[in-house]
Amino acid sequence: MTASKPSAHRTRRSHALGACKTCRRRHAKCDQRRPTCQMCRATGVQCEGFADEIRWMPTRRHQSSGTIDGRSSEADKQGARRHLYTEKSRVSMSDALGADLVSGSIDASLAEIDTRSRDAERPSQGDIVVGPFAVLDLAINPPLPQADTVVENAGPPGPLDDSSVVSPSLSQESIAYMNDLLQWSDILSLDPQMHSAALSASFDLGEWLPLESSHMLTLEPNTTSEAPDQTAYMSVERDSLRMITSQPTIVSSPPDILGDAHFLLRHFQDHVISRMMAIPLEQKSPWKILNVPSAVVTYSDLTFLGSQSISHARLANLYCLLACSALHLTVDPSMTPDLTDRWRPVAEHAYHVAKDHMQMSLKHETQEPKKAKYKDQLMAICALTEFAILSGHQQDARCYLIDAERLLRLRGLSKVRISQKARLLHHLYTWLRIVGESTYALHDYTPSDSFMEALKHRFRYQKVDTIQPADRSRLDDFLRLDRRPADSDLNIDEPKDTEIGLYDIHLQDSRKYPATLYSQIYGVSETWLSLVSQTTRLANVLETFRVAREGRQKPVSFDAWETLHRRSARLESMVCSLNQRPDSTCDSDRLSKSHESLLRALNAALVIFFYRRIRQVHPAILEGQVDRVISALSEFDVALSDANLTGPGTVWPLFIAGCEATTPDRRKSILNLLDKGEARCGFSAYQTMRDVMKQVWEKQDAQMGSSRGEAIPTWLDIVKQKQIWPMLA
Repeated sequence: MTASKPSAHRTRRSHALGACKTCRRRHAKCDQRRPTCQMCRATGVQCEGFADEIRWMPTRRHQSSGTIDGRSSEADKQGARRHLYTEKSRVSMSDALGADLVSGSIDASLAEIDTRSRDAERPSQGDIVVGPFAVLDLAINPPLPQADTVVENAGPPGPLDDSSVVSPSLSQESIAYMNDLLQWSDILSLDPQMHSAALSASFDLGEWLPLESSHMLTLEPNTTSEAPDQTAYMSVERDSLRMITSQPTIVSSPPDILGDAHFLLRHFQDHVISRMMAIPLEQKSPWKILNVPSAVVTYSDLTFLGSQSISHARLANLYCLLACSALHLTVDPSMTPDLTDRWRPVAEHAYHVAKDHMQMSLKHETQEPKKAKYKDQLMAICALTEFAILSGHQQDARCYLIDAERLLRLRGLSKVRISQKARLLHHLYTWLRIVGESTYALHDYTPSDSFMEALKHRFRYQKVDTIQPADRSRLDDFLRLDRRPADSDLNIDEPKDTEIGLYDIHLQDSRKYPATLYSQIYGVSETWLSLVSQTTRLANVLETFRVAREGRQKPVSFDAWETLHRRSARLESMVCSLNQRPDSTCDSDRLSKSHESLLRALNAALVIFFYRRIRQVHPAILEGQVDRVISALSEFDVALSDANLTGPGTVWPLFIAGCEATTPDRRKSILNLLDKGEARCGFSAYQTMRDVMKQVWEKQDAQMGSSRGEAIPTWLDIVKQKQIWPMLA
């Protein structure tokens, strides 16, 4: 066996890039001691130092040839070359610069600077700074002293006219400034006749422009379409979906949200969750099972673990929980004014950070290559919906609910197997949507083509062989009624099969589903929630029918009206039957008394809700059911005190019954219960309820005093007139 020959060329060993110039030229190993390395001292040569020379990298042509005009570049002869910043650090700097932009938009940031610079009445406050951009202010007057954090908020939007969907509180000078808003194209996806491409297209930020009276916008798909039918035209709900309030512009340093994250997360779990749930059950809520653990892991990845692969959806969930916790500290009646002022900017800033991350997630993480987990996206958008409800941001809440439905249909219902955690989130969304829709009366009730087609066929059942996928992907505006054979969906004693139970996200079918989770999560039966959904839907259809009847030259078919009347009679029977039967969700534990009391209040309030929305009866007819709600809620309040529980229960039955109270004693009892609930929580829903009920009572008293026989004003008239959405979920 012959020995192998030594290598003809031995590779030179590598040296540290931080060596001094002398050792680098001599190809000697340098220990990098300063000011003179040990190698230079030992050999007795002069150490030329460690000065780093920053040079621009040569172009690709120069790199390949190595010469410039036949001569070697002087910069290439001296020293080793390396990037000043690593790829990781450059990406981090880019993300940091993008986070300081107004809604992540360069155009919006520059437009904001332009708007401020042209403001003649702006006081002199030094240079105009928005994110990484600034303009030198050459004003003669010295800058006025300012606080550490200056927040400019447009404030809550007032009622708007019908000519535009743009809030008057926003600047009309720059269209780019409107990018500083939550303007997802999903809030336009309310037309049941929308093209299926609207669901298959990726989530994107739309462009809000002043609309004409038609209130129509064009949603352009990602790829250029040659055929006209590739573009989805979707209608905007008139007088309902407004421009979302401008987010605060942070001029100086924002609050240190993550510095208080540990305290805020614990406060959310220990105090906020119990005040958000409808019934204080012992079982873990979806918030403790999903949202809180995800937020804790995200917080650890963001801080001491230093992970760089955190999705925008997870960040949105974390910051939204922090915002909810800080919001509760802001509105908690037990907090002192100085602490309230401390937590208010934290809640506002955390909410807007969460909203920006949610926008980025829906835009970039819904599809590959950076696809976020479906559960992370849905739990984040449900958390944002809850914050909007608790804080009274009705435009934001409407956008979140519509986008949550689109996300659920696009990514959730398309799965072959729906996991238990995904079903928990689906149940959470269904509760928020159905209870929210029950008091949402700001629809545009102009009949659509599909409604007129159903009216033509007298809303009768049309047999189809299979359920088309397009039917499952249609966004639901609660303005249509699916036709079934002989109203089979109202047979509440019959079971639903698994497929219908999983995909019936708005509970249009009132039949029982054995695998339902509403009893475990909210302590109510799925039957009750489905009857609320169907009552809301039928009321919207009847209102649309009325508009269609008044706007047509020919009278509407009497057979169609007879069909709707027959369905309302069956629904009335189901509602009254549920109110008379004991509920099977009551247990014999220490919560059974409070649980049973609230269930009786919910059932009685459902009867009131049906007769107000469907039959439109006089309030005096409903006095007996109002008394039942007041009695049940009073027992519920006593049971909460005995069990030392803090949950206020759902405010839905209190509002529905309170608006029908006609005597001073009943109204006083309603206000007492309202004050007790507000003392426990302090969220904005209580003040909204109080304002609406007092206006209803004032108008009813004035109307009842006359003998002209006019219709008695109701809460529906008030919310339509004031453009209010009482969010009671």
